[in-house]
Amino acid sequence: MLPQTLRRLEFEKILERVIENISSAGAREKLRSRGFARHPAELEDWKAQCDEAIRLQMSFSPLPDGPLRDLREDVGFASIGGVLQPSVLLSLMDTLRTHRRVFLFFEQLLEEEGQFPLSFDYARRILPQRSLEERIEEVVADDGEIKSGASVKLASIRRSIQSNEGAIRRKIESFLHDRALADVLQESLVTMRNDRFVIPVKAEQRRRVPGMVHDRSATGSTLYIEPMALVEMNNELRELRNEEQQEIHRILQELSGQIGEEKDAILTNQELVTHLFMLFGLGKFALAIDGHLPAITEGRITLKKARHPLLDPKTVVAMDMDFGEEARILVITGPNTGGKTVALKNLGLACLMHQYGLPIAAQAGSTLPFFEDIYADIGDEQSIEQSLSTFSSHMTNVVQILAGADKDSLVLLDELGAGTDPQEGAALARSILMELQERGSMVFATSHYSEIKEFALTEEGYENASVEFDVATLSPTFRLLMGTPGSSNAFAISRKLGMPESILRRADHFLEGQSAQLDELLSQLERQRSEGEKELEEARKSAEEAKKTQRELEEKLDRFQQQREKMLEEAKEEARELLFQTKEEARSIMKELRAMRTGVDYQAMERQQERLQDAEGRVQTKKKKKRVTHRPPIKLLEGEAIYIPHLQAKGRAISPVDENGNFQAMVGIIKMSLNLQDVEKIEEEPTFRSSTRKGDTQPAVVQTSLDLRGKDVESARIEIDRFLAQALTTNPPQLEIIHGKGTGVLRQFVQEYLKKNKYVEEFRYGGYYEGGDGVTMVKLK
Repeated sequence: MLPQTLRRLEFEKILERVIENISSAGAREKLRSRGFARHPAELEDWKAQCDEAIRLQMSFSPLPDGPLRDLREDVGFASIGGVLQPSVLLSLMDTLRTHRRVFLFFEQLLEEEGQFPLSFDYARRILPQRSLEERIEEVVADDGEIKSGASVKLASIRRSIQSNEGAIRRKIESFLHDRALADVLQESLVTMRNDRFVIPVKAEQRRRVPGMVHDRSATGSTLYIEPMALVEMNNELRELRNEEQQEIHRILQELSGQIGEEKDAILTNQELVTHLFMLFGLGKFALAIDGHLPAITEGRITLKKARHPLLDPKTVVAMDMDFGEEARILVITGPNTGGKTVALKNLGLACLMHQYGLPIAAQAGSTLPFFEDIYADIGDEQSIEQSLSTFSSHMTNVVQILAGADKDSLVLLDELGAGTDPQEGAALARSILMELQERGSMVFATSHYSEIKEFALTEEGYENASVEFDVATLSPTFRLLMGTPGSSNAFAISRKLGMPESILRRADHFLEGQSAQLDELLSQLERQRSEGEKELEEARKSAEEAKKTQRELEEKLDRFQQQREKMLEEAKEEARELLFQTKEEARSIMKELRAMRTGVDYQAMERQQERLQDAEGRVQTKKKKKRVTHRPPIKLLEGEAIYIPHLQAKGRAISPVDENGNFQAMVGIIKMSLNLQDVEKIEEEPTFRSSTRKGDTQPAVVQTSLDLRGKDVESARIEIDRFLAQALTTNPPQLEIIHGKGTGVLRQFVQEYLKKNKYVEEFRYGGYYEGGDGVTMVKLK
């Protein structure tokens, strides 16, 4: 791209805005140096990588941030035997940690690799240097000092230094507290000069302290003397310190050698992580501007709600465009200061960002072609030094454009032919447009000449557009209107500004008839378009209201379904509670009858228990089909016959009905509490007499074994419940429940169910000859 094109479209400002979202200096430089795509395949590959980075951040989280120092120089120095300083090692450790954190970020998302294959391809090639990272942490403290634990020898040397310093301090303390030297010492403190311990002595008392003078005060009144008794001790201390430095150098040299050996792996990691930082920085920019990557098309431009990326999206007017299918040259017309240049710049900037691989500030579904070059003549660059007028400046730029423009070029021309005689300028503009059309270039040109509007209306391959202008406010709305040529609005603007009507009428008379008719036609078209948009907006509002009503109805339906499910659940619980109460009451009656030893038909009792169990099963299995209904209350007198639908049984009322509709009834030999809503009144009376005479009772067939093999848990629960209820009427000494071994699910359910059943006294697994843990033996209370 020509530098002047980038300057005229202010592309550098956009690139700087993008770079602000990239934390690594290396990644920022990488984006700067990549430049514009050279062919469509390269741009497609780049966009695929960027798209993954955008989607990954939207779906999960941004890439872990951290220091990413340029390691090339330091690692290269280490690879040729150089010794890295502690501060450099700390920076390198932080960068290695960043490499590892990025690797772990992708490792935690391995299940999503199929959605982001390109990003994972980079991450998979990262080889974290955890051992080097930990070794640097073991060696170098946060303040840059070498830790004593860096080696056994260093720890030993430092212990010796500490011991030696302690001995020297104790020796000096003896000097300081010696009364004989009280008038000799300038002050009682321990100090050092030239890395040796000394004492401050008054200058006039020099001869009373034998030793070496290492320094004197600024006034000369104090001498810093190393007493002879400390010389050997200081010598030993110095030797220890030299040994310490040698060991530190050895440790750093060894560590630097390890880093040099991993040079290739470290620099590869650095390149991979830098690339990912760059991609995710672009993703961050896309999210910040609510931008998208346009698809690459063959010669067609589709922009949806496009806007300038540096302007506030809440206030800027978005632009829609669909161009290039039949025409290659777009002429944007309208009055001066009507927003044409702004529209031209936005179009050009979107195309430049697209060529660079940057997200554009537009909605998803936007498309742009691939251009080999983008040329722009925008703005007035007249030069005093070169004695160039506005017209000459524009023509100089156009000449340069014509020298390179071809079928793969995009050309942006602002106010083509302006700055000279209108007739000559319009003729020249038409000729330039025709030349570019013959070359196959795509052209966006602005003009306020009527001749250019008429030319674009009649010529094949051209399309008109205009920027909407609000005469009431005398300012452009910046909305691009495709297919509509713009009117100059000169008379309307002048009238709004207070121009006398007589002058306007005279000017109108001076206009040639055809030109006046064209302006009137354009004004009429503009009014019709404005009215059409108002009607469209009203239709949109109606559609939104219809959608809102639909959503409200759907919400009401959802609430109704929830209430219905709740009512069904409550009805189910009430039915189960009624069944449990009935079974307990039946059990009580059975015990009483057994105690009385009367001739009761036990088979009839068993049949009643089975009917109760069947009723419970129906409530359980017909939950979704059940409907909670409220019949009008019936009048029922004591002794009248009734039918209970949910039990499918007949009975008789044995008590008056209370104010809440509750009463007592006998169903067979079972006494139960019911409500008028639960029963139906019948004419025939149920038969209560036993079919056997007293003394003729036949013994009931007692079932003491239940086989549950092959059943699911819910079916097993119903079977066990029925089995135990039946057994309660005869109370056999022991029951057997066969569940098999299998996966153990059914066996565990039986054990848990029996544990919670209040009628079970004890239970155990079967013995060796009883079936082992495939059988549970039960004893009732």
